[in-house]
Amino acid sequence: MNEPLPLCDALTDLKPIEVLFLQQLPEPSHELVESPRCELQHEHTGVHISLAQASGLDSWWLVWAPGNAQLTARGQNMDRRLHKMDDCPAAEGGDDGDECLLPAGHTGAHSFAMQSSGPRVPSAAARKKMLHALRESLDEDERAELEEMESLLASEGAPLPLITRNEALVVTTLLGQVALDDWLMEDLVLRIVERMDTRMQVLAS
Repeated sequence: MNEPLPLCDALTDLKPIEVLFLQQLPEPSHELVESPRCELQHEHTGVHISLAQASGLDSWWLVWAPGNAQLTARGQNMDRRLHKMDDCPAAEGGDDGDECLLPAGHTGAHSFAMQSSGPRVPSAAARKKMLHALRESLDEDERAELEEMESLLASEGAPLPLITRNEALVVTTLLGQVALDDWLMEDLVLRIVERMDTRMQVLAS
């Protein structure tokens, strides 16, 4: 098996206006990467590109010029822009292989021949869509355990003085980490964290 080709090492930071635009897109597929890396092959020619967001069937790419070069878009010169591009149709080894994740007409090698730019964290909306499939994959005992926890959280229950404020802060932080790593538990975890945060705010007032 051939060694994957290296990626371009160019980095940039999203500008506030770009973040605002991307946050307003419907059906975002992943969380924003604040410092995106160019996803083209190392030492490519022309502009740098990085997938900024996939929204529904649309892919929005951040395009920026190397050095002090300028882009021309709609008669205006600029150093960068967000641009909607079609997907590259190439697939490794034919139609059943890994698809190229770059836009159509990109320079250099296809993504399946290069190093990975790293996984993107699915957006909250995308994770909710995945949740149904995750639940369906549970066996009977696992599903029963999850449903029991959901049932317990459906009612407040009697408060118990078992934890200090500092311990509660640590617990909420740890639970937040669990929510990031375990999408199946995410809703349960976030509900517990919200309740604990609310009670701590009441005690502090």
